[in-house]
Amino acid sequence: MLVRLSEEQVTELLHNAKTIPNYQLTVSLENQTVTDSRGFHATFEVDPFRKFCLIEGLDDIGLTLRHQAALDTFETKHDQANWLKAR
Repeated sequence: MLVRLSEEQVTELLHNAKTIPNYQLTVSLENQTVTDSRGFHATFEVDPFRKFCLIEGLDDIGLTLRHQAALDTFETKHDQANWLKAR
C-alpha cells in the first residue's frame, strides 16, 4: 500500500531520519496517520475496502472464504438439482 505525503512532510521525515539517532515513525492504518514522538503528524487516504481487507488480513481467497456457508448451500442445491439420480 502506498502512503502519500506532501513533499514538505517527506523532506521533514528524511531530515529527521538522517539527524536523529534511532528515529522512529508510527504508521497507523486504522487511524490513517503517520506520527512520531516529536510532534510530526500527517494523515493519508486509503480506499475503505482496501483498508478493511488489510486490517482483516484478507486476500482474494480469504474474501471468498468469508462466504463459505453460502457457497456450500449453493453447491448442495446445485448438485441436487442438476445431477442425474439413480433409479
